[in-house]
Amino acid sequence: MHIFLTGFMGVGKTTIGKELSVITHLPFIDLDEQITQITSKSIPELFKEKGEYEFRIIERNALLDILKITKTKTIIALGGGTMASSTNAIDIIQNGVCVYLHKPWEEIAKTSSRLEGRPLIKQKSLSELESIFRKREAFYELSQLKMPINSGFTPLKLAQTLRLSTNR
Repeated sequence: MHIFLTGFMGVGKTTIGKELSVITHLPFIDLDEQITQITSKSIPELFKEKGEYEFRIIERNALLDILKITKTKTIIALGGGTMASSTNAIDIIQNGVCVYLHKPWEEIAKTSSRLEGRPLIKQKSLSELESIFRKREAFYELSQLKMPINSGFTPLKLAQTLRLSTNR
């Protein structure tokens, strides 16, 4: 059973996943990095060239490949929109423990300027991003665990808490 990390862009899925990997001695996979390796294109390039719909198909196939190939417990950082597909959400929940790294919209909005390389940041206004966040939130809430992300926590503390919470 894997440990999946989900949440909106910029909450720290990759950073926390790497920390959790070090603490638990489990391998780490970043879904966005896998997509980049498979396609030889960055996520922003894929969004620009193919659009979000085609990107989501590529993302789905990359997720299925990871689930098929990875036989040992692995920490997997998902993309911000991966859980927003019900078929992805079902596959994720059936194949491990999904942890929702929750950060309130107000905090995400304050730090959104630091996320310039993200495709949706370039294409959407802050109110449009909030709408996307609100729509995805229901899917994130399907996760078995919810971990609040706030300024008082460090990735190391979060990784330790996740390790205890998932007993892995």
